Amino acid sequence: MKSWWSTIRLVVRAAIWRTTPEPQPVGLPSLLIWTVALAAVRVAFQFQAAGPGGGFNPYGLNALIAWLALELAIAALFVQPVARAAALSAMFALTILAELVINAVKLGAAAVPRLAAADAFWRDQLVPIAVFIVVSLWWIGAMVAVLRSFASQPRLAVLGRVAALWIALVGVSALIPHAPVFVARDFDIHTANLWESLHTKLVARGQSGGGAQPETARVEQSQRALLQAEIARLAPQTKGATDVYAIGVAGWADQDVFLKELDGGLAAIGGILPIRGRTLRLVNHRETLETVPLANPRNFAAAVRAVGEVMDKGEDVLLLLMTSHGQPTGFGLRLPNDVISELTPQEVAATLDNEGIKNRIVIVSACYAGVFVPPLANDDTIVLTAADAKNTSFGCAPERDWTYFGDAFFRQSVRPGTDFQHAFDNARVLIQGWELMDRAPPSNPQGHFGPSLVAKLAPILQSGQTAGR
Repeated sequence: MKSWWSTIRLVVRAAIWRTTPEPQPVGLPSLLIWTVALAAVRVAFQFQAAGPGGGFNPYGLNALIAWLALELAIAALFVQPVARAAALSAMFALTILAELVINAVKLGAAAVPRLAAADAFWRDQLVPIAVFIVVSLWWIGAMVAVLRSFASQPRLAVLGRVAALWIALVGVSALIPHAPVFVARDFDIHTANLWESLHTKLVARGQSGGGAQPETARVEQSQRALLQAEIARLAPQTKGATDVYAIGVAGWADQDVFLKELDGGLAAIGGILPIRGRTLRLVNHRETLETVPLANPRNFAAAVRAVGEVMDKGEDVLLLLMTSHGQPTGFGLRLPNDVISELTPQEVAATLDNEGIKNRIVIVSACYAGVFVPPLANDDTIVLTAADAKNTSFGCAPERDWTYFGDAFFRQSVRPGTDFQHAFDNARVLIQGWELMDRAPPSNPQGHFGPSLVAKLAPILQSGQTAGR
């Protein structure tokens, strides 16, 4: 207990870049305790990131143990022997604080609507990099205080040693293959670490003959033109009538079931709502790479903005149909170049709200899609999801044309003269039956039916006057 308190005292003072007078040496038991504590924190964060649908990966546990041993071995080279156990214990305690801060910022940013709706480049790249730099500088300063507590040495000399230690740890972290202890349902070993990613890209390049895949830069440059072409095809708003505009999103490039479901779902909706000439698609799939804009956060925001400028926001209705894999944090987006991101419920809600689009039908066919209901539900919105916030949905195998939800709702329940609530109720019954036969846990699809929008759509649905897609 005395050695534990000694390390705490050393860490608290180091955290504010102050040395500790006459620090007490500690033994290997204290170092072992802090090592286990850091391991537990890392496992907990990996479990949280994997979500309820995640699974245990024994190779990840092996990697974690090996990583901690490697970190200790590297750090020992930069610490004088007399203070080695105490300094390494303090290093792991400071690392725990650093990782807690970094993950707290990530979770906090996802919960702030303004940040969630921010440009993806800022949200997913610049902000994490800035946080990492700030925390790294703090960690370096704290470790300088730790080492100077055991030996009175020039500050610059110690700073150089600690900076070299930090560079060594970060370099090894990037270069040596590793895997997580807990993995999400959509975990892909080909993107698990730098070596796997490089190997995957080299293999893909070899299989394509070195030039079959479009270059990333050219694809990115073409996005503006592709999106503008989609926007230009949108029919103008009809004065005095309720028009329905549609945005369709197929998010996962590796499986064509989502593209097929998107096209089939829009065709089914076109049989009950007049969306012909007023539909814009965003698709992640290699076959549409040069003809249809990609489904990424930037294009999504631009598409909503463009539709908002064409439609009468107070009179017309926006249908948003999204189909992909999902996580408890949002809707999965996997681009053809294997870059993975997501649309969070807060981001989708904020994007629609910021454009002032009042009347909305949002259909999300993905695991954990129920997370989209609370941020979007109101009197002017219908929200339909393939699962609740805690369960997966089913049927996304590559050989299928529909997921379970898409088959039950779009193919078998959406009919002229049937409103959304009756179609959804029928789909729920079908899905429950299929899940019972498969002995699968219930996905529990969710539906919210805003009364104002239900009343607004009733004359259109009852008249059956649609023009298809």
